[in-house]
Amino acid sequence: MAKGFSFLSKKGGVGKTTLAINCAHALAFSGYRTLLVDLDSQSNLSKHLMARAGEDFRKSGTPDIAKILLRRADPLDSRLETGWEGLHLLTGSVELEDLPMFDPKLTREPARLRQVLEPLFPEYDYILIDCPPALNWITRMALMATSQVVVPTQPEAYALQGLEDLVPWLDKMTATAQLFKIVINMHRSQTQLHQSLAAKIEAAYPERVARQKIRLTIDLAEAARAGLSVFEYAPASSAAQDLYALCFELFGLSPESVREKIRGRLSPAITTFPPGGPA
Repeated sequence: MAKGFSFLSKKGGVGKTTLAINCAHALAFSGYRTLLVDLDSQSNLSKHLMARAGEDFRKSGTPDIAKILLRRADPLDSRLETGWEGLHLLTGSVELEDLPMFDPKLTREPARLRQVLEPLFPEYDYILIDCPPALNWITRMALMATSQVVVPTQPEAYALQGLEDLVPWLDKMTATAQLFKIVINMHRSQTQLHQSLAAKIEAAYPERVARQKIRLTIDLAEAARAGLSVFEYAPASSAAQDLYALCFELFGLSPESVREKIRGRLSPAITTFPPGGPA
C-alpha cells in the first residue's frame, strides 16, 4: 500500500514543486513505484515532467485531475507515463479552482480525492501530491488523501511568518495528514541573515525541521527548464548532493541506488496506460 506525502506551503516561490519532483525522481530511481499528483492549478509539475518530450500534456487527450475529481474519468485510465521507469503522473488542471461551480459538493467532501485515488494505492509504493500555495478545500483534500506533510520554506522573514500560520493549522487537523518535516530550501549558507533565520526556524519547531538544508543554486532551475531531475542534469552539483542527503533523511534512500538507476534509465516515452493499469 502506498505511503502518501503532501508537499505544502502557504507561500509560493519556496521551491515546493521542484522539491516534490526531485524527491519523486529519487524514489523512482531507487526502484519504488511512484505516482505524482498535480493539485496546483498552475500545473508547473505537469509542465516540468512533460517538457523534455516536447509534449503539451493538456493536448494529450488524457483526463486531468479535475475530471477525476468530478468523477468523469477513471484514475486507472488517466495516468501518464513520464518517460522514467516507475514514475507516473496525474496531470494538473487550470480548472481546479472553478470545480465547485460544476459540483458544489466538492468543498464539503474533503475525502473525495482519497476516494477516487483508492484504486491506485495498491499499485504504488509512494504517492506524492503537489498542493497549491494556499489553505483551501483543495489542500484539505490532499491532506485527507495522505498521511504525511513536507513543508518547504525559505529562511526569509515572510516565510517564517507563513510557518507561524501553517504549522498550527496542520496540528489542529489531527484526523488528516501530520507534519512530517519542514525543509529549509534556497538556503544561502554563507550569509549571516540566512544562518540566523534558519536557526530561528529550527528553534521554533524542534525535531520537526529536516537536518539537511537545500542550498540555493542555479542548477535546480536549469534542470527544471530541461525537464530533468537535478540528479541527471547536474549529479555532482551542491543541489544534487543536498537532495541525495535529504532523500536519505526523509525516505531512507541510498544515494548509490539513485546514481545506479540514473545510469540504467530507460529512454523517455509518453503513453497512456491501457484500461486496468500497466501490464
